[in-house]
Order: sequence, then C-alpha cells, then structure tokens
Amino acid sequence: MIDRRAGAPQPMFGDDFFDRIHVEPQVLNLGNVSSVQQRAVRVWNAYRARALTLTDAALSGGEGIVLTAPGVPPLPFAPMSGRTWQVAVGTDGPPVIAATLAFRFDGFAEIPVVITGQRIVAWAFVPDWSRGVLERLEWKTDILTSPIAAEQRRGLRSAPRRSFEATMIVDGRERVLLDLAVFGWGGRTWALPIWPDGQWLAQDHALGVRVIACDPLHRDFRVGGLVQLRGRTAFEVEVAEVEAIGAATLTLRHPTTRAWLRGSRLYPVRTARLAEPPRVIRLTDQAASVSARFDVVEACDWPGIAEPAMYRGHPVLEQRPDESERLNEGWQRALLSLDNEFGRPWVVDPADWAATTQAHRWRMHGRAERAAVRSWLYTLRGRQRAVWRPPHADGLTLLTTVAGTATALDVTNVGLSRFAGLRPGRRDVRIELRGGVALHRRITAAVALDDDIERLTLDAALGLDVRPRDIRRISFLVLSRGDSDEAEIEHHTDSDGSADAAIVLRAVRDPDIDDIPAPT
Repeated sequence: MIDRRAGAPQPMFGDDFFDRIHVEPQVLNLGNVSSVQQRAVRVWNAYRARALTLTDAALSGGEGIVLTAPGVPPLPFAPMSGRTWQVAVGTDGPPVIAATLAFRFDGFAEIPVVITGQRIVAWAFVPDWSRGVLERLEWKTDILTSPIAAEQRRGLRSAPRRSFEATMIVDGRERVLLDLAVFGWGGRTWALPIWPDGQWLAQDHALGVRVIACDPLHRDFRVGGLVQLRGRTAFEVEVAEVEAIGAATLTLRHPTTRAWLRGSRLYPVRTARLAEPPRVIRLTDQAASVSARFDVVEACDWPGIAEPAMYRGHPVLEQRPDESERLNEGWQRALLSLDNEFGRPWVVDPADWAATTQAHRWRMHGRAERAAVRSWLYTLRGRQRAVWRPPHADGLTLLTTVAGTATALDVTNVGLSRFAGLRPGRRDVRIELRGGVALHRRITAAVALDDDIERLTLDAALGLDVRPRDIRRISFLVLSRGDSDEAEIEHHTDSDGSADAAIVLRAVRDPDIDDIPAPT
C-alpha cells in the first residue's frame, strides 16, 4: 500500500525578502518643516538572478522639494543591487506638503513614496521685556448645578488652549523682515519660541553638533518637539527637533546647520498661528512697535502638582497668596425670587448656603516656583477640579492647651455656633503649628459656653499636645474650584522665571464629602 499525501510549500524568510523590489521608506512624514530637511530613499533590487531597469522616478506635487537622483533613467539595476535618492525639502512652497515620488520599473506596477508634512516659519523676533509677556491658559468646563448648589463638573478639553501676547521693538532690517514675513506668510503656522523659557548658551557649539549643553529643567522642552537657536539678530535663526532630553543637555535629531557661539539664545518652540493681524505703531521711519498675539495650535500638557497634602480626597492649596496687593473676597448665594411688581417680592434661599470667593495671587521667583504654580493651574483645570483652600487668615484663636488624645478645644467666641451652623466651608479647619506641621480636622459640634468662649468638638484627636503659643494660625478650610476657565501668567523676564498669576477660587459643595440633603 502506497501512502500518497498532498503537500504544500511553506513560505520561508527568503520568499518574503528576496525576488522583489524594496523601497525604503514608503512614507516620508516630515512633520513640521522649519528648515531644510534631507531624507534618503533607498531602492533595492532583491531579485537574486534578474536584472531590472528603472524607467522613471517622477516627483508630483513637489514644489519646494529638490530630488537628487543617482543617475538619469533608464537606470539598470543588477541583481541584489541598490541605489539611493536624496530628497531635500525646504521652507519655500505651499504650507501643506503633499507630494509623491513614484518609481517605475519595466514590467512592474508603480511604487509610490508619499511625502507629507507642514511648512512652518520661525518667528525670530524677541519681545520687549519692559512690557512683559502675557500667557493665557483656557480650559472648558460644563457645570450642572442643583437648586441646593451641588455641582457636577465635566472638563471638555484634555489640554488647555494656550496663547501668548507680546510687544516687539524692531528697527532697520528686522523691521522690514517682520513686515514682509507677516505680509507674505501671516496665515501660516509659525515656530513660536516660548520666550519665558529662554536661556543663553554657556559655551560655543560648532557646526554640525547634535548635543546642546543647556539647562532643560522646568522649561517647556519635550521629546519630539522643536527648539529655536537665535543669534544676535533675527537673521541668525535655526529650528531643530529634539530627540532626547538629558539632565544638562538636549540631543537633536539632526545636526545643526551652523555654529552657535556662547551667548546665543535657546528656546523651546510651540507651533502657533497669529490670532489677529499684529498692531503696529510707527516710532520713527526706521523703528516700530509691534504687538502680536499667538494661539498655540498643538496640545500643551503639563504635569499636575506632585504629592500634594491631601484632605478628604482633595489636595490642599498650602501655599500662601501674595498679599502685596489687596485680595478681594465675597459671598455668592443662589437666591430665587418672584416679583409681580405689585406686592412684596418673594425671595428664598433653597441652598441655605453661601459660596465664598477669594482671590489667590502668586508672585513667582525662579523657575521651580513658576513650574509649581503651573502645576496647580493644571490641577485645577479651570473650573473642573476642587481643592481645599485655606484663607491663610486667622479664623479661630485657641485659649487653652489641648491634650494629644482630646477632641475638644476651647476657642475665642466668634459666633461659629450661632451663624455658621457647621455648614460646608466653615466646619473644616487647618491648624498650623510654628514647627511647620499642619493638621486638618472637621468640626462635628460647636457650642458657646459664654460670650467669650466657644467649645469645638473635632472628628479626631490632634495626636500631640498643643499649647496656644505653639499655634501660628487656625483658619477654615474651604473646598473650592476656579471661578473661571481662564488663567493668566504674566512673565516679567526670560532670565530667572519671575512671573505673576492670579485666580479667583469659589467654594463648592461636594456630595461625596458633604452631608447635602436631597431636594424636596
């Protein structure tokens, strides 16, 4: 008996790799093109015993693209041989790069290489720092509010919209360059330097280097992003892509095209568009003042505050506000009124609660402080997220020593039991000790012993003996969110990171931690 079985050949590595034409890469995604980009396209005849002939290598939609070929078609390809084409893409040409390089071999279908990208122009003008640079962050929050002031908040943007406003003084050649750039390419995407994060190079860098010595900490550098190198004038500018970020270096994806001396400026870059035509004030026949506002067109992420003090599931804003200027406070009530304009109006407060508001201002000295404030703004996300806000003002005064195991303390009578009624916003306290320790507790009961003393009962013991002289301040904790989806940072210089920022915080009622009654 003969065993006859049908078989089938199994593909091997050689079958997938040899006896075909390889073109690498088949897609050239150049990303943001802000300077001349050089790329190589390799064509390899992987046939082991067959010679081929390239009849044509045609470039379509290639305005602003220079193709350097290894020869003029028809080009012979011996078995197992290859050739390389050089593709150079410059900044001149349409804003959107959409080209195709097609290779045609005799007897084969066309093999296309798709070239895509976007041309951007470097904004090479520096701001007038006597007027500062205004940065604006704008989130978007959808809020549903119940009649008793409980809220449901939903963020509609994963990252804020970001914009910059600055005034530039230009004269001579730079004035004409700015005029022509805005006139000709004002509608394009710009490589906008983040001016507040600029720095001066501390050493010389030769032509063709890929590693830039700098301090990237607390600046808007990112892998895959862009950086701008600028000399003494707007005519000495180069934009490069970041491949890696070290502790004291930036590694570029491609070598620099010119030498950069000590004292040259280095900026992180974001792609942006002019929000409106710049406003020009002619100072002389050679000088002008130009005010411009840019809207960043890419997502700008930043980490939230790392390991903040927590209380009942929310971070505590422990940093004191800057009080060099007056801070406004107020109360907001959700009153309902009915007035027929004949009798007495009818007014009711269904929430029986006031949402307190207070301005919080930061004055930042140094990049670390500025980075921390930015992290707080990204933690709040406009009006979306809530934090505990101490007013950082004396609220209660301890009268007698409190044992570490006790839950009651006697304070000066300020009318807490009479007016506040342990409502949200006036029933959580922050006890700051002079040694730097801060304790957060909830008041569960308050009773007036006489006109001078009130006795408070806390939800937990303090854990240590506390004398009146040990206390720096006792203030109320108010669960709050931002009162606006917009936040502004006013930068004063690009050398040390000094800046100002201010927001208004509004008290909220959180159903998860507040005993909010159901509406009737």
